[in-house]
Amino acid sequence: MLGGARWAQVTFEVAQAEGLAFLPEDLTRPVPAYARIVVIDAPDSPTGPFRLAALLVGGRYRLMPRNMLVEAVVDGPLPKVASAFGAPIVKGSVEVQFRREFMHAQVSAGGQRLAAIDLRELRAVDSALLRWDPWLGFAGPGDNIDLVEYRLEPRIEQALLSKQATLEAPRAADPGSPWRRLRSVNPISSCVCEGTLTLTVPDVLQALV
Repeated sequence: MLGGARWAQVTFEVAQAEGLAFLPEDLTRPVPAYARIVVIDAPDSPTGPFRLAALLVGGRYRLMPRNMLVEAVVDGPLPKVASAFGAPIVKGSVEVQFRREFMHAQVSAGGQRLAAIDLRELRAVDSALLRWDPWLGFAGPGDNIDLVEYRLEPRIEQALLSKQATLEAPRAADPGSPWRRLRSVNPISSCVCEGTLTLTVPDVLQALV
Protein backbone atom coordinates (compact mmCIF):
# COMPACT_ATOMS: atom_id res chain seq x y z
CA MET A 1 0.00 0.00 0.00
CA LEU A 2 1.35 3.41 -1.02
CA GLY A 3 -0.07 6.04 1.29
CA GLY A 4 -0.02 9.75 0.49
CA ALA A 5 0.87 8.93 -3.10
CA ARG A 6 0.51 10.96 -6.26
CA TRP A 7 0.43 9.28 -9.65
CA ALA A 8 -0.10 10.29 -13.25
CA GLN A 9 -1.26 8.22 -16.21
CA VAL A 10 -0.73 9.33 -19.79
CA THR A 11 -2.24 7.32 -22.66
CA PHE A 12 -1.17 7.87 -26.26
CA GLU A 13 -1.20 6.29 -29.70
CA VAL A 14 2.04 4.77 -31.00
CA ALA A 15 3.21 3.43 -34.35
CA GLN A 16 1.41 0.15 -34.90
CA ALA A 17 4.52 -1.88 -35.76
CA GLU A 18 6.32 -0.69 -32.63
CA GLY A 19 3.35 -1.29 -30.36
CA LEU A 20 2.90 -4.84 -31.64
CA ALA A 21 6.61 -5.59 -31.27
CA PHE A 22 6.40 -5.32 -27.49
CA LEU A 23 3.33 -7.53 -26.98
CA PRO A 24 3.66 -11.25 -26.19
CA GLU A 25 1.91 -13.61 -28.60
CA ASP A 26 -0.80 -14.39 -26.05
CA LEU A 27 -2.06 -10.80 -26.03
CA THR A 28 -4.51 -9.56 -28.63
CA ARG A 29 -3.24 -6.59 -30.63
CA PRO A 30 -5.36 -3.42 -30.36
CA VAL A 31 -6.06 -1.05 -33.25
CA PRO A 32 -4.96 1.66 -33.00
CA ALA A 33 -1.88 0.65 -31.03
CA TYR A 34 -1.47 2.60 -27.80
CA ALA A 35 0.90 2.86 -24.85
CA ARG A 36 0.85 4.36 -21.38
CA ILE A 37 3.33 5.98 -19.05
CA VAL A 38 2.47 5.81 -15.37
CA VAL A 39 4.51 7.93 -12.95
CA ILE A 40 4.17 7.10 -9.24
CA ASP A 41 5.51 9.34 -6.46
CA ALA A 42 5.32 7.29 -3.26
CA PRO A 43 6.70 9.03 -0.16
CA ASP A 44 5.34 6.29 2.11
CA SER A 45 5.68 2.62 1.19
CA PRO A 46 6.85 -0.66 2.80
CA THR A 47 10.13 -0.30 0.86
CA GLY A 48 10.65 3.36 1.76
CA PRO A 49 10.14 6.45 -0.44
CA PHE A 50 10.48 5.90 -4.16
CA ARG A 51 9.41 7.17 -7.54
CA LEU A 52 8.66 4.93 -10.48
CA ALA A 53 7.97 5.62 -14.16
CA ALA A 54 6.49 2.66 -16.03
CA LEU A 55 6.22 2.36 -19.81
CA LEU A 56 3.42 0.00 -20.81
CA VAL A 57 1.83 -1.06 -24.07
CA GLY A 58 -1.89 -1.77 -24.30
CA GLY A 59 -3.38 -5.09 -25.34
CA ARG A 60 -5.98 -7.68 -24.36
CA TYR A 61 -5.46 -10.93 -22.49
CA ARG A 62 -8.38 -13.33 -22.86
CA LEU A 63 -10.44 -10.41 -24.21
CA MET A 64 -9.81 -8.20 -21.17
CA PRO A 65 -7.81 -4.93 -21.51
CA ARG A 66 -4.36 -5.12 -19.97
CA ASN A 67 -1.15 -3.04 -19.83
CA MET A 68 2.04 -4.96 -20.67
CA LEU A 69 5.04 -3.65 -18.74
CA VAL A 70 7.81 -2.84 -21.23
CA GLU A 71 10.26 -1.12 -18.88
CA ALA A 72 10.16 0.79 -15.63
CA VAL A 73 12.65 3.24 -14.14
CA VAL A 74 12.97 3.31 -10.35
CA ASP A 75 14.27 6.25 -8.36
CA GLY A 76 14.71 4.55 -4.99
CA PRO A 77 15.52 1.10 -3.57
CA LEU A 78 15.74 -0.88 -6.81
CA PRO A 79 15.92 -4.48 -5.45
CA LYS A 80 12.92 -4.01 -3.15
CA VAL A 81 10.78 -2.27 -5.77
CA ALA A 82 11.78 -4.76 -8.47
CA SER A 83 10.79 -7.68 -6.25
CA ALA A 84 7.29 -6.17 -5.97
CA PHE A 85 6.82 -5.25 -9.63
CA GLY A 86 8.69 -7.95 -11.55
CA ALA A 87 10.81 -7.17 -14.60
CA PRO A 88 12.22 -5.36 -16.49
CA ILE A 89 13.09 -2.55 -14.07
CA VAL A 90 16.19 -0.36 -14.15
CA LYS A 91 17.73 2.19 -11.81
CA GLY A 92 17.38 5.82 -12.81
CA SER A 93 16.00 9.24 -11.99
CA VAL A 94 12.31 10.24 -11.90
CA GLU A 95 11.85 13.95 -11.22
CA VAL A 96 8.36 15.26 -10.44
CA GLN A 97 7.15 18.84 -10.07
CA PHE A 98 3.55 19.54 -9.12
CA ARG A 99 1.61 22.78 -8.93
CA ARG A 100 -2.07 23.51 -8.65
CA GLU A 101 -2.72 23.37 -12.42
CA PHE A 102 0.47 21.77 -13.69
CA MET A 103 2.57 18.62 -13.39
CA HIS A 104 5.96 17.94 -14.94
CA ALA A 105 7.89 14.67 -14.85
CA GLN A 106 11.26 13.80 -16.34
CA VAL A 107 12.58 10.23 -16.62
CA SER A 108 16.28 9.40 -17.05
CA ALA A 109 18.40 6.25 -16.93
CA GLY A 110 21.83 5.20 -18.09
CA GLY A 111 22.90 8.81 -18.52
CA GLN A 112 20.09 9.53 -21.00
CA ARG A 113 16.86 11.45 -20.68
CA LEU A 114 14.12 9.04 -21.73
CA ALA A 115 10.92 11.05 -21.44
CA ALA A 116 9.57 14.44 -20.42
CA ILE A 117 5.88 14.79 -19.53
CA ASP A 118 3.93 18.03 -19.08
CA LEU A 119 0.32 17.98 -17.93
CA ARG A 120 -1.19 21.46 -18.08
CA GLU A 121 -4.55 23.04 -17.29
CA LEU A 122 -5.40 20.38 -14.70
CA ARG A 123 -9.08 20.34 -13.78
CA ALA A 124 -10.99 18.32 -11.20
CA VAL A 125 -12.80 15.26 -12.56
CA ASP A 126 -14.98 12.50 -11.10
CA SER A 127 -12.57 9.67 -10.28
CA ALA A 128 -15.21 7.14 -11.38
CA LEU A 129 -14.52 8.22 -14.96
CA LEU A 130 -10.90 7.03 -14.80
CA ARG A 131 -9.81 3.51 -15.80
CA TRP A 132 -7.01 1.50 -14.23
CA ASP A 133 -6.35 -1.59 -16.33
CA PRO A 134 -4.25 -4.30 -14.64
CA TRP A 135 -0.56 -4.61 -15.48
CA LEU A 136 1.13 -7.69 -16.88
CA GLY A 137 4.80 -8.44 -16.30
CA PHE A 138 7.36 -11.21 -16.14
CA ALA A 139 8.44 -12.73 -12.85
CA GLY A 140 9.17 -16.06 -11.30
CA PRO A 141 11.27 -17.96 -8.78
CA GLY A 142 14.71 -19.10 -9.85
CA ASP A 143 15.02 -19.73 -13.58
CA ASN A 144 11.25 -19.90 -14.07
CA ILE A 145 9.53 -17.13 -16.02
CA ASP A 146 5.83 -16.53 -15.45
CA LEU A 147 3.41 -14.08 -16.98
CA VAL A 148 1.92 -12.35 -13.95
CA GLU A 149 -0.82 -9.81 -13.37
CA TYR A 150 -0.87 -6.89 -10.94
CA ARG A 151 -4.06 -5.01 -10.20
CA LEU A 152 -4.04 -1.34 -9.24
CA GLU A 153 -6.55 -0.54 -6.51
CA PRO A 154 -6.63 3.22 -5.95
CA ARG A 155 -8.41 5.07 -3.17
CA ILE A 156 -8.53 8.49 -4.76
CA GLU A 157 -8.83 11.69 -2.74
CA GLN A 158 -8.37 14.03 -5.69
CA ALA A 159 -8.51 13.37 -9.43
CA LEU A 160 -7.38 15.86 -12.05
CA LEU A 161 -7.70 15.67 -15.84
CA SER A 162 -5.43 17.43 -18.32
CA LYS A 163 -6.51 18.52 -21.79
CA GLN A 164 -3.11 20.00 -22.55
CA ALA A 165 -0.63 17.14 -22.22
CA THR A 166 2.68 16.84 -24.03
CA LEU A 167 5.01 13.85 -24.05
CA GLU A 168 8.51 14.12 -25.44
CA ALA A 169 10.99 11.32 -26.18
CA PRO A 170 14.26 13.17 -26.84
CA ARG A 171 15.84 12.52 -30.23
CA ALA A 172 19.20 12.17 -28.51
CA ALA A 173 17.98 9.01 -26.78
CA ASP A 174 19.14 5.61 -28.01
CA PRO A 175 16.95 4.84 -31.08
CA GLY A 176 16.63 1.25 -29.87
CA SER A 177 15.28 2.32 -26.47
CA PRO A 178 11.62 1.34 -25.95
CA TRP A 179 10.98 4.87 -24.67
CA ARG A 180 12.07 6.18 -28.06
CA ARG A 181 10.39 3.46 -30.14
CA LEU A 182 7.09 3.85 -28.29
CA ARG A 183 6.98 7.62 -28.64
CA SER A 184 3.64 9.38 -28.88
CA VAL A 185 2.09 10.04 -32.27
CA ASN A 186 -1.17 11.29 -30.79
CA PRO A 187 -2.21 11.93 -27.15
CA ILE A 188 -5.39 10.20 -25.96
CA SER A 189 -5.89 11.04 -22.28
CA SER A 190 -3.97 12.07 -19.17
CA CYS A 191 -4.72 12.46 -15.49
CA VAL A 192 -3.16 13.00 -12.07
CA CYS A 193 -4.47 11.48 -8.84
CA GLU A 194 -3.71 11.78 -5.15
CA GLY A 195 -4.56 9.27 -2.45
CA THR A 196 -3.62 5.70 -1.60
CA LEU A 197 -2.52 3.26 -4.27
CA THR A 198 -2.38 -0.49 -3.68
CA LEU A 199 -0.78 -2.97 -6.06
CA THR A 200 -2.01 -6.47 -5.40
CA VAL A 201 0.15 -9.54 -4.96
CA PRO A 202 0.87 -10.80 -8.51
CA ASP A 203 -1.29 -13.62 -9.87
CA VAL A 204 0.43 -16.11 -12.17
CA LEU A 205 -1.52 -16.20 -15.44
CA GLN A 206 0.78 -18.46 -17.40
CA ALA A 207 4.05 -20.33 -16.86
CA LEU A 208 6.29 -19.47 -19.82
CA VAL A 209 9.49 -21.34 -18.91
